[in-house]
Amino acid sequence: MDTYIITGGSKGLGAAIIQQLLQQGAAIHCISRSDSEALRQEALRAEGTLTFHAYDLADTQGLDSLMERILGTMDGADSITLINNAGMLEPMTSIGRADHVDLQRSLQVNLIAPALLTNSFIRLTQAWPIMKRVVGISSGAGRKPYPGWGAYCTAKAGLDMLTRCVGVEQMNQSHPVEIYSIAPGVVDTDMQREIRAAAEVDFPQVSRFVQLKEQGELQSPEATARQLLDLLQTNAFEQGEIADLRTKKPESST
Repeated sequence: MDTYIITGGSKGLGAAIIQQLLQQGAAIHCISRSDSEALRQEALRAEGTLTFHAYDLADTQGLDSLMERILGTMDGADSITLINNAGMLEPMTSIGRADHVDLQRSLQVNLIAPALLTNSFIRLTQAWPIMKRVVGISSGAGRKPYPGWGAYCTAKAGLDMLTRCVGVEQMNQSHPVEIYSIAPGVVDTDMQREIRAAAEVDFPQVSRFVQLKEQGELQSPEATARQLLDLLQTNAFEQGEIADLRTKKPESST
């Protein structure tokens, strides 16, 4: 059975990914602060299985033991994919105006937690002779600076570089872990609502994101999840690739 570990899967893009994987019969472990009754009901109807692990990713001290517990249940898995999907925009303000506690939490959730989970995943599965992948849900903000998004941009740039480094490190392993960093584009989620509600003094480009919504240019979580999973399941990504779903095409069409 194909097995997935996904962070932040109780809503938005993460929930859409889980819903589609359940329909495909996958075994899913969701790490999130909150449960989702809708996904639990979906799991009862679908062929796949869903296990929730209630955890706040800002509590980075317990992530290694959490990954050990999850991977300890995976005897007989045909493939295992870790999707570092959880993310947060706060604090959405310029550096120098941000609260220290908010800034630290942002970096812990967006960068430190994915790095630690990836580290534990590789350490624990390196010798396993099956398909293993780590997928980081990144952002164009990791490659372009946005005023007011200093914390978020920094974390996504770090996630991209972590992907590049691990990709190089894994190339000569006997049982390599594949790793990719994927920007999904502008998806109609709670995060977009947070952006549109921002004050211009904190995020000067807020009007652009309001226009994206008004002009119908946001992609649905369901369509984004479908595209991402199609590309993953057709092995369309290269080791260590930094990809963007808005420009990425399946291998058969390139």
